[in-house]
Amino acid sequence: MEVRKTSEKKVVSRNVAIALGIIVIFVLAGLVGAIANYTSIINAKDKTIASKDSQIASKNSQISNLQNQVDNLTSIISGKDSTIAAQYSQIRSLNLTLEEKDSQISSLNSEITDLQNQVNDLNSIINLGKSTVWVDSQTVSQPASSYTYWMVSAGYAGCVSVWVQSSTTSNTYVEVIWSSSGVSESRVWVVSYDNTITVGTSGTAFFPILPSSSIEIRVGNTNLISGATETVTITYYY
Repeated sequence: MEVRKTSEKKVVSRNVAIALGIIVIFVLAGLVGAIANYTSIINAKDKTIASKDSQIASKNSQISNLQNQVDNLTSIISGKDSTIAAQYSQIRSLNLTLEEKDSQISSLNSEITDLQNQVNDLNSIINLGKSTVWVDSQTVSQPASSYTYWMVSAGYAGCVSVWVQSSTTSNTYVEVIWSSSGVSESRVWVVSYDNTITVGTSGTAFFPILPSSSIEIRVGNTNLISGATETVTITYYY
């Protein structure tokens, strides 16, 4: 009886061991499958991460290239801005130069106009085209055998017109007296002039004159008894 119990215990132990072995095998098989599954998942994740890293690297490379392009464009724009600023500065300088030139041209045109006016005046003087009224319709009276006189000066050679518009006597005369001097070819010259013209009760007398500071113009009568009254206009042509 003792022997049978021992044998039964051995059988039971063997069965338990076999069961445990089977359980261990299943557990190991499950672990291996799980490990294989997780390894596959991890490998897939690693591939996905590697792909994402590659994409990120590619994007970073594109971003770096774009940044380089932006930097290049910024440098070009900065250079263009500098060029534009320099050109604007040149334009402002040119505008200022043009304004100065316009001012100079305006000044020169004004000088030309003044010179042309002076030339016109000189041409008029040469052609006796200018005139100045020294005495305008002035009425004078003097005793018998006497005269009325006016002292004037002339800066240019020309002539004097003495118009006796009316006189109370036919013995009316006009007299012009002047002297002029100058230097020509180291020689001093002096000219004295004194001329009398009878004009009667009305008439005009003309007298040549040279530049002089003391020109005496007389209007008088040669009556022996009565005086006379005249209305006179004197004009200087030069």
